[in-house]
Amino acid sequence: MIKSVLRQLIITALLGTGSVSLVKADIVAPAKTEIRIQGRGDVIVTDGVIRLADIALIESASVADDSSIVELRKIPLGSSPRAGETLTIEGVSVLEKLKDSGVRLNTLLYTFPKEIRVTRAYREVSQDELERALRSFLLTQDRQIEVKQVLADQPIKVPADAPHVEVVALNATQPGHFGIDYRSHASSGDVRFQMKAVAEEWRVVPTAVRPLKRGDVVTAADIRLTKMSAASLNSGVLEQVGDVVDMALLKDVGQGEIFTAKTVKVPAVVEAGSKVTMVFRRGRLEATAAGIALEDGAMEQEINVRNESSKKVVKARVSDKGVVFVGAKG
Repeated sequence: MIKSVLRQLIITALLGTGSVSLVKADIVAPAKTEIRIQGRGDVIVTDGVIRLADIALIESASVADDSSIVELRKIPLGSSPRAGETLTIEGVSVLEKLKDSGVRLNTLLYTFPKEIRVTRAYREVSQDELERALRSFLLTQDRQIEVKQVLADQPIKVPADAPHVEVVALNATQPGHFGIDYRSHASSGDVRFQMKAVAEEWRVVPTAVRPLKRGDVVTAADIRLTKMSAASLNSGVLEQVGDVVDMALLKDVGQGEIFTAKTVKVPAVVEAGSKVTMVFRRGRLEATAAGIALEDGAMEQEINVRNESSKKVVKARVSDKGVVFVGAKG
């Protein structure tokens, strides 16, 4: 009885002198084993999960214990800290984890310190690596961005087994500044972190090669492609040549000026106040009447037209210069 009490006091003082046997169906430990578990005070881990093998030496002089030792080493104790950071595990909590995993603490010797400090192994990402990853990303994008500097206010730490980093997203936060979403691949999974960069984005847009007047229809000879800073362009700028050529100007445009959605419109085929032929068609029957367009109209646009005979105003769709259809075409 005295020996039993003394043994319990030693276990309490050391956070464990005892014996372990596994009760899982696929892990059958001998009734008597010589397994010893010696906990460490400071450890460094590389994986995303802390296991018993990371924080303790597990050994036995008996070959019969080999399979039990293998399974003991696999027992998870919790998630690892982030790269370069340290967390503390209480020795008592390790014993609780072992019991929760189906381990009986009554036949093996084990000792654990009161606290175990676990540090996640890491490597620092260099400035050059950050910028190379960004340049590689930009090669896959249909954007002209000139990177001046990736802003790294403090060391960037990633898991030691993450061989490289890559950029997965880039968004403008303000003129000349971008937010960058980085990712590193480690055995424990992806690690994401965000950075800022000073950069200039450029766009190639149509601009007027000469002064143009309101009402002019823009031709290919009237424009040239010009590289401009994206920060200087508003949201309505027209970037495609096809959005500008053959369009009518709503206002004067100076030499070198850009074209916007408010600058151009589809040219009118029918002008307000002009005479038009109104075509009425139903099946094989067709009739015409003279009318007056009450507003400008582009091809296929619906406008108001007044019948000169009846003075009635109807909706008509522009079909050709001076011709509108009332009702269905066919």
